[in-house]
Amino acid sequence: MSIDKGSNMKTETTLQDDIYQLSLGKRCGIVVTVVEKTGSGPAATGTKMIVYPNGNTRGTVGGGALEKQALERAMALFKEKKNHLETFIMQDSGNGTQTGMMCGGTATLFFEYYTPQHHVYIFGAGHVGSALVYHLKPLDYFVTVLDNRSDVLNALEGADEKILGPFESVLADRQVDPHSFFIIATYEHKADSLVLFRIFREGWNPYYVGIVASRKKQKIMLEELKKTVPDANTDICYIPVGLDLGGSLPHHIALSILSEIQIVRFHTTGKHLRDRG
Repeated sequence: MSIDKGSNMKTETTLQDDIYQLSLGKRCGIVVTVVEKTGSGPAATGTKMIVYPNGNTRGTVGGGALEKQALERAMALFKEKKNHLETFIMQDSGNGTQTGMMCGGTATLFFEYYTPQHHVYIFGAGHVGSALVYHLKPLDYFVTVLDNRSDVLNALEGADEKILGPFESVLADRQVDPHSFFIIATYEHKADSLVLFRIFREGWNPYYVGIVASRKKQKIMLEELKKTVPDANTDICYIPVGLDLGGSLPHHIALSILSEIQIVRFHTTGKHLRDRG
């Protein structure tokens, strides 16, 4: 499995601006802070570095081997989705992780993991998946697109995260954000059903599951789901996905799906504003 994650970094912002965006839940990243320093070394207490899921960084915790090991630790923590405190040794002996540096001191780093508040997983990077990414990009969603076709996935632009892997095992090596929005838009019915069953069987605890499928397949898919996962909450399954907005182009379908997601997320009626009380 390979992973490609876009950082969408804004070079005109300050480090504190970017940390603030992380705190709002609009992006995913780890803030590494030097919380304690003893002896000599390149890291000053209070300095910070942001590590993004694609390995891009902003700021510094001193450079050199220390920063390299801090980056490697942060990348590992993205899979664990948790905070971490670690002391790095820059001398011959001491309690902590050896860096190979000989500055004569230690640096204790705190790794603070920030997760997006609203995570959308899109299975299928085809025309509908691509259109969905286009419309979701400006909003406060973190968008992960998953597909088993490298050429189609590579051509997709704008996703925060792209993961290549077989539908039957993709995401098996990492934690999935609970209460996320799942949209299934693969290129075949078999794959759609496979992903649907996995979402509930693996305990991903979805908030919303939408499937690009015909009304005819609705009954079949839900009956198969109940047989496979008897306690699955089918009330959160939307088959066919989307609202009846009209149009059949990929962007029409994407707008229909996004409108439904907004209704579910904000608990609204979807009525015309002129008809609201």
